[in-house]
Amino acid sequence: MARSGANEGSQSRESARDRMAPQLLRRTLLWFVPAIAVWWLITPYYNLFLIGGTETLVRATEDPSVTRLAPKTTHYAVITRTDRPTSEGAMGSFRVTDIHFPFLLLWALFLGVPGVALRTRLEAVGWASLLSIFFHLFDAFLWVKFTYATQLGAWSAENYSSFQQNFWGLSKHVADLPVKFGLPLALWVAFFYRRLTGDSASQADG
Repeated sequence: MARSGANEGSQSRESARDRMAPQLLRRTLLWFVPAIAVWWLITPYYNLFLIGGTETLVRATEDPSVTRLAPKTTHYAVITRTDRPTSEGAMGSFRVTDIHFPFLLLWALFLGVPGVALRTRLEAVGWASLLSIFFHLFDAFLWVKFTYATQLGAWSAENYSSFQQNFWGLSKHVADLPVKFGLPLALWVAFFYRRLTGDSASQADG
């Protein structure tokens, strides 16, 4: 009898997980609509925050502190240096919006989890968003270092060794491709792993 009860319990959990997949997909797609609206509204302000924060971060690693970042348009940041004549133009630019658009997947995934109270989902998405902000600053920092080390021809070769050029180039590409796109999924699993594996009881949905 005990074994039969255990089997029934195991089958029940497996059935619940099977039902969760289509529910999660449907709810995630629905949550993309408000996620896009919120992201579109905050993007101009968040870009300015990232530009200012990244400048502070880069300058903290310099001696003397010479890097300046400024918005070029709503979506782009331009890189300049105070130790180079303004007549030489900008050192480079990068699209700030591209760094944080995975917010859309993060918010939709977290808010679309079925069987979890809305308050719990909002708390989780808040913490995950905070962790993502730290990564966005780091990713933008790598963009600046990548530009300095690899995109300025003779100036890059003069100021960065081959090792440094390879290091900053690889770091930027790893952070801006697999890590950037994988972070929302990794955070989602980290916050909801026990529910995905059926190790904890479901809460009332909100």
